[in-house]
Amino acid sequence: MNTKHLFRQTIRTFFKNWVAYITLIFTLNLILTFIIVPIMRWLTKFIMVQNDVPYVSYTNFGWLLTKRPLAVIELVALALVILLIVFWQFAFLIQGVEGIHHDQERRLTRITLSALQAMRHLRVSSFLFFIPYFVLILPFSDMYFTSPLLSKVQIPAFIISFLEGNALYATLLVIAAVVVTYLGIRLVQVLPLTVLGQLHGVTAARNSWRMTRHHTWAYFWRLAWLGILSIVNTAVGSILLYGLQVQLDKQSKTVAFVGAVTNMVLLSIWIKVVGAATLAIFILLLVRIIEQSPSEVVAPTVTSLSHPRGSRRLAAVVVVIFLLSQGAYNVMYLRGAVLTEPLAISHRGVDNGNGVQNTIPALNKTSKEKPAFVEMDLHETKDHQFVVMHDENLKNLTGVIKQPYQLTLKQMTKLKARENGHVAHVASFDQYLAAAERDHQRLLVEIKVNKHDSANMMQLFMKRYKARLLRDHDWMHSLSYPVISYVVKHDPKETASFILPYNLTFPQTKADAYTMEETTLNATFVDQAHANKQKVLAWTVDSQDDMTHMMFLNVDGIITDNLHELQSTIKTTFNHPSYARELLIYADELTVFTGNGGVEN
Repeated sequence: MNTKHLFRQTIRTFFKNWVAYITLIFTLNLILTFIIVPIMRWLTKFIMVQNDVPYVSYTNFGWLLTKRPLAVIELVALALVILLIVFWQFAFLIQGVEGIHHDQERRLTRITLSALQAMRHLRVSSFLFFIPYFVLILPFSDMYFTSPLLSKVQIPAFIISFLEGNALYATLLVIAAVVVTYLGIRLVQVLPLTVLGQLHGVTAARNSWRMTRHHTWAYFWRLAWLGILSIVNTAVGSILLYGLQVQLDKQSKTVAFVGAVTNMVLLSIWIKVVGAATLAIFILLLVRIIEQSPSEVVAPTVTSLSHPRGSRRLAAVVVVIFLLSQGAYNVMYLRGAVLTEPLAISHRGVDNGNGVQNTIPALNKTSKEKPAFVEMDLHETKDHQFVVMHDENLKNLTGVIKQPYQLTLKQMTKLKARENGHVAHVASFDQYLAAAERDHQRLLVEIKVNKHDSANMMQLFMKRYKARLLRDHDWMHSLSYPVISYVVKHDPKETASFILPYNLTFPQTKADAYTMEETTLNATFVDQAHANKQKVLAWTVDSQDDMTHMMFLNVDGIITDNLHELQSTIKTTFNHPSYARELLIYADELTVFTGNGGVEN
């Protein structure tokens, strides 16, 4: 069957029972988001607290293996449980969509049991196959198949930026993306075949590979057209409601406000319905292709029939709950009770390449723009002094193939650093701190550590600079948890932020704040931090969309290389924008926050 005809038939099939499909997907996502995910989060916290594990990251992986092996075993076991639940999630969706398609079953309890039965056929070998499948393939198809349980399986933005900055790595990255996309298409039928055909993972993979042979482009265009249809429908709904709000903003304040609340609710419903419809149509496409393949045998989902009235009642309940909660949230959002203005922080003391990072001339220029903080980096030198430098190797900025610990402070400050067409001397921390004080500029001081640092490095640093940092209201942060622990213990008045490159689990530390890489930072992390009276700083956020997204997460500060753009974005967002503008921002954030079915991860 050609793509156009198949697409038309599948969409027609969807609209026959669209309420049932969307109710099924909404209900599942609500269960995952508000029941299963919180339980998994609580279990993770319980394991960490019981085993006295402050955080989980690549920086303490060796310590976990040697000092907390039981915690590692428990966390790995929990990860396997999560993968089993992910399999159940997709089994639930596929069984439910296929059952509704054949008018076999619409009761969620029966669909749930049917999905659990599908897991009985999951052997150890099949499960081992699905681990890389879920981790590598599914995250790259999040317009269709996705899961809040897999929301953290992402490559951090700073790693992507690093790879893109090198021609060889960038080429390898493109090749990897092409390979993963190709594998995703060739293995797209694995889950339906496993669930409906009760095949083992490897057998399903072979069959999917055979089914897509000579049809790779056909599958690609089907998925592409579905994605385009989803984007277009989302955009059209957003534009129409935005245009309506523009007209309402010209009326009285009361009319404009009530219209904004209503339009935000309608926009939320529309985007969530489009997301759920996209997922249902995607599954229906796969199921119909399998049914039309003469060599594929699909076991029936269930045999009993049920009346759709229960599905309609459930849909009504879900809609009412959603409308009430969304309406209340929208009122708070438009009244400014949800979001607070974040601190604008200059990354390494520069703004859009206006100087050499971590140098005094750049600091002087950037401080004139009045950032809340200038973030900068420190290394210990050979003679136990402190130099302002980010890189472990000086080659990139100075051309000298040395590391800071190999040179004295005098040798370091004789070097000239070159970047962005600018040249400046490497600065000692004494020089940089004095310049910041002259400019009345607060600093966010990052302490860099390595195995060559002196054993009493932090004692030396705090003895020399503790009083000045407190007087100037400067903050500190570091990737090293021992550094943060030392600051918290010996200088409790100092604000110390623990830098996390990845949001794997919420840490159980006494840090005053967390400096989190933006890619995996989410609202749940920010809410947990605020509940613990800890702040959250997002790094490194350079695009306007990402800045807006971080503000919508309600972070306390944003670290950026583009300070002026961040300040403009903050001003536009918080300086009494029109309701139409807020609606536009809200629409943009909904498309970021929501996965399939429109439920926030």
